[in-house]
Amino acid sequence: MPTATAPAKRGAAPAPAPPAGSAPPLHGRPVSSASLEALRMAFGLLVVASTVRFLARGWVGSLYLAPEHHLTYPGFDWVAPLPGVGAYLHVAVVAIAGLAIALGWHTRAALGVFLVGFVWMELIDASLYLNHYWLITLLGVLLFVLPVGRRWSLDVRCGRLAPATVVPAWMVWAARAQIGVVYVVAGIAKLNDDWLVRGEPLGMWLAARSDRPVVGPLFELPTTALVASWAGLIFDLTIVGWLLWRRSRPWAYAAVVLFHLSTAALFQIGLFPWAMMLLTPVFFSPAWPERTLAWIRSIGRFEAPADVPPTTEVSPPRRRVQVAVAAVAIVNIVVPARHYLYAGDVTENEAGYYGSLRVMLTEKTGTVRFVVTDTATGTSATVDPDDVFEPWQVGQLASRVDLLITAAQIIAEDHAVDGHRVEVRADAWISINGHPRQRTIDRALDLTTVNRLPR
Repeated sequence: MPTATAPAKRGAAPAPAPPAGSAPPLHGRPVSSASLEALRMAFGLLVVASTVRFLARGWVGSLYLAPEHHLTYPGFDWVAPLPGVGAYLHVAVVAIAGLAIALGWHTRAALGVFLVGFVWMELIDASLYLNHYWLITLLGVLLFVLPVGRRWSLDVRCGRLAPATVVPAWMVWAARAQIGVVYVVAGIAKLNDDWLVRGEPLGMWLAARSDRPVVGPLFELPTTALVASWAGLIFDLTIVGWLLWRRSRPWAYAAVVLFHLSTAALFQIGLFPWAMMLLTPVFFSPAWPERTLAWIRSIGRFEAPADVPPTTEVSPPRRRVQVAVAAVAIVNIVVPARHYLYAGDVTENEAGYYGSLRVMLTEKTGTVRFVVTDTATGTSATVDPDDVFEPWQVGQLASRVDLLITAAQIIAEDHAVDGHRVEVRADAWISINGHPRQRTIDRALDLTTVNRLPR
């Protein structure tokens, strides 16, 4: 059958025709879209679970509405929680967007609403930052730009979108890379003396759980933390490779489940372990959901599951999709590595900490008190941060320099009455991973003069 070809531009050499019978490049070959759609549904359900949990535990009131002050990010002082019932509606809208993502209802719009609502929630207070929030944000951006929602979705069922059962293989690889970067970066961050030589902070965390039945006595042994630290390092640095190898993939995923179930049972780290267990199956064959469904259907009939028919056609993605995915890839490399550009140890000064995916690497305990000096009268007064901020905010600002500076400048605004300028200094100490405590910041430094630059 004759096919139409686009006319060549005037003066341009005709593009060479591909050899007859040649296969498309590996990264561009068509593969089943089932794994991306399963990822989309898992992502949406995680959003619903996290926001419902947020509402059920009363965190909207205690974390957003109760604080008199929020420790904002530099440049985002204008971000604030909606007043009163608006804060609850905000979180509810994010939950509804998550449900719409899972169901594939106005999928791209739902992802856009989720991203705006979720990022706003995270920008309200920097002391609430968690590394896996960064993962969820980037994964949300990736799903927003990829053509998801074209299968097993209400958009297809209602005729809003044309169904599509295939995608270019590189899109699946992009999703795999987004999940895999968490493991790899976390493993690289563990290459330090505290983790490899001292077995800290796992030693302190496990010792605090020595009352657990059966395994509790093991946690008191000095070698347990060291063995666990090395096991965690090896897991993080190698698990992506094992997941990519077809023969080891089932065993690797079993290790993922066992690892994250263990961390969920031992440590209070929210939904992160469950998120990784639900998102990591993207490393399986792109057609794994289809094959699983076929296997389930075959159980009652006592017959072998039917093979999934091969896919042969795929529409070329728009240029802007490729550019957007490339931009997400660059962010995944640059943001976690930027702390190497700053002087000092990120563990101590946390310069470049946000977005670094340094998961469960430090245990910090700190103390701080502020001294406010009225420059007009020369009188000074000590300010206890517990009198100004919520306990959970104090715990973070006492151990993080950027939040300490933000808190000092908030205190300065509170005490600058009648136009009097005040100076604020901090007597702050911190212990990291059980090391002897040290002073966090120069006691003579007026923190109102420190520029809060985003790092």
